[in-house]
This record gives sequence, structure tokens and C-alpha cells, in this order.
Amino acid sequence: MTSTNPPNSDVAVSAPGKVFLAGGYLVLDRKYQALVFGLDARIHVHVSAEQDTRQRRTGTVVVRSPQFIGAEWRDETAAHGRNPFVETTLSYVFTHLSQLQIDLDVPLQVTILADNDYYSQVDSKGTSADTESARFIKFNTTLPNAHKTGLGSSAALVTALTSALVAFFLKVKNSSELESHYARLHNLAQAAHCAAQGKVGSGFDVAAAVYGSILYRRFSPSVLENVGEAGSKGFAERLFRCVDDLDLDQKWDTEIHKQAVKIPQSLRLVMCDVDCGSQTPGMVKKVLQWRKEKPEEADLLWAALQQGTEDLCKELREIAVQETVGISDQRFRNLREIFLTIRSLIREMSSKSGVPIEPPVQTELLDVCSNLDGVVGGVVPGAGGYDAIALVIRNEVAVLKSLAVGLEGWKSTVAGATIGTVRLLGVKQETHGVRFEEPSYFDAWRVV
Repeated sequence: MTSTNPPNSDVAVSAPGKVFLAGGYLVLDRKYQALVFGLDARIHVHVSAEQDTRQRRTGTVVVRSPQFIGAEWRDETAAHGRNPFVETTLSYVFTHLSQLQIDLDVPLQVTILADNDYYSQVDSKGTSADTESARFIKFNTTLPNAHKTGLGSSAALVTALTSALVAFFLKVKNSSELESHYARLHNLAQAAHCAAQGKVGSGFDVAAAVYGSILYRRFSPSVLENVGEAGSKGFAERLFRCVDDLDLDQKWDTEIHKQAVKIPQSLRLVMCDVDCGSQTPGMVKKVLQWRKEKPEEADLLWAALQQGTEDLCKELREIAVQETVGISDQRFRNLREIFLTIRSLIREMSSKSGVPIEPPVQTELLDVCSNLDGVVGGVVPGAGGYDAIALVIRNEVAVLKSLAVGLEGWKSTVAGATIGTVRLLGVKQETHGVRFEEPSYFDAWRVV
């Protein structure tokens, strides 16, 4: 590929987080679609060739996440605890690129930064490395002990790291050129993310990290299952053929409709962190076991939830069209009823599966928020549990301020509730997917 980039120039890339507004659990089945919005909270990755000749060693990769204590990895050796997402992504990306006859023997320095809303900051005394800006703070904790807000940090990390390495070695020079690699980046990031998790998931979070806001139908699990284990005989060739979609009998069948549905300008998507977090894999396993044991009951409920997703998409589209000529309050009332219907169905699934998808404390919080003036509705997104809740509100400064005041000092009255302090996050919908960033953002954080 031709490029005006000098060899091995610095590359800075970011990938967005996500909020899974509708279609949680259903996305595991290709019969159903999911509505996923990208968020402007991003994971940033900077890749450069090691400049200190005293530290240079052919092929060495040093990865640092300087916002956290002791977060440094050298090649596949962890200085302070292993990180399967970093390690697996490095392994998969280099394995794939090795098939392109590219010189990979370049000592690299990789820096990872997370926008602040990925992690709960309640009672934190985070500090900024750059006194001029607090975009990136130090969390003063180790990465394993950091409380995630549920915005999809692992998928955004894998996507940003994959994209930055590919862009570095293929000498991609800007966001437009990077977009021409989206299919490759998506497939490679999906393969690495699933391997790091130890299972083939639905992939909605990686898809949103690559493409931004999407209407999504998952790929068939066999696409990645046939790649096999890393290091097994023929793995490099199988991975390459999978990523580049060369197998005619096992093509990628993901359906990704970029920006098919948008949050209308008259509305705004916001998130409220509850400083708790959920163990998604265990919840998913239990829901799938319930569906296996009671398929007719589950199918009826999932069909109703799919209808809810379709109704939500339709209403958001109609509001976007009508807001140019003025929207009646009835439109917002319709949208509110759709949110309430979806929540009712989710609580029914919670009850029948025994999984706290919308646990009582989150029900209480959503009800309190939904009764505030200007709040149209909301959900516990994705797999549910105790991650940050998602709200759709009127896009007015007064409504945002009222919501922040209403959440200040809020405490649950549910017996035994373990929910933490509620905080309104600064995130909003992001239409763009993975993209180039200005490398100078990293100057205060890089080790030179």
C-alpha cells in the first residue's frame, strides 16, 4: 500500500465505548437485532518505535497504561499481573500481519489511555498528568481494582490496540484511510476479543467500537470457532483467511447498519454510574440455561422484546424526521411508553430466569429519574445488572442540571441494596467509530 507516512511514524488511534440500548441477550441469537450506540468516552492507544537505543531490542513491545498503578506489560510478560486482552491482541495482530510479509522486528512503545468515564471516580483523588487538562486522570489504583462503569472498555481497548498496530505497520495516514480497513479491523478485533474472553460472544461491543452507533445482527459463532487455538498447527493461515474473509464456505455474516438509528437532536442520551458493576458472563450463562430449559416461554418473551426494539427504532426515526417542523409532546409520550414496555419485559425475564437484569435497586433509580421533568425514559442497558443506567432526556441544559441535582446524594431505600454513589457521567452518543487522534495528546503520559 502506498503512503506518504515516513516509516514507523507515531500513530494515535481511539475507539468509542458503547451503550446497548435495546436487544440485550437477544443479540446472542442471529434471529434478533440489537440497537447499540457508540459513546464519546474513548480508549486511546499510541504506538511508536522505541527511540532510546539503550532500551532497543528487536521485536520488543512495551505496553503501558500509566493511569493505573503498575500497569505495564513487556511482550507477553506482565510486570504487575497479566492482562489477557493486551496479550491476546498483540499475539493475534502480529500473527495476522506476519502473513503479509511485513517487517515486524521493530521495538515498540505502546501507551493506553482511557477517558475518565470508563471508571467510577467516587471518593477517588484522581490527578491529571497535564495540569492544563483533566481529560485523562490518574485513578490511583491498580487496573484489576478499578471499578468499571460498563461502557465496554475491553472491546474498545482491543479495537483501539488492533487498529493502532495495523495502522502503524501498514502506514495508514488518516481516519479516512483507516475506515477503508474497517472490515479487517472488525474481524481481527473480534477474533482477539473472543480469544481473550475464552468464548465466542455476540461481538456487538467490538462492532460498535469499530463502526460507532449501529443496528447489529451477530455473526455465526462457527466463523471464529474454526480458527482454532493460537499456536496450533496452521493457526496463522487460518486466522489470516478468517480475518480477510477468504473462506468461501465460512464467510462473515455479520449485519452492521452504521448510524441506522440516531438519537434525535431534540433528545440526548446520558449515563448514570452506580459505582458497582456486574459480572456479565455469569448472568448470560444463567439466562441461556433458562432459555434452554423453557424454550417456548423464552421465545415468546424474546419476540416481544424484539418488537420493543423495532418500536424504539421506529419512534426515534420518526422524531428525528418531525423535529424539523416541531414535535408534539405526544411523540415523547409514545417513546416513554416504549421504554416502560421494554423495562416491564426485562423485569419479567429477570423473574423467570432468576437473573438480576433489572434488579429492584435499579428499578427504583430508573423510576426516580423517569419522574424528573424532561426525562423521557431509560433502561439498564445490555446484560443489565448493576452497570451504569442509560437515560434519554430532552436535550436542554435545564433538564441536564435538574437530573444532576436530583441524583446528588440519592440513596436507595431497597433493603440490602449495595448500590454506590450515583454520578451523572459526561458521555453522550458518538456516531463515529475507531479513528485517528492527535499524537501530542499522549506527550505528558509517555515514558521518554
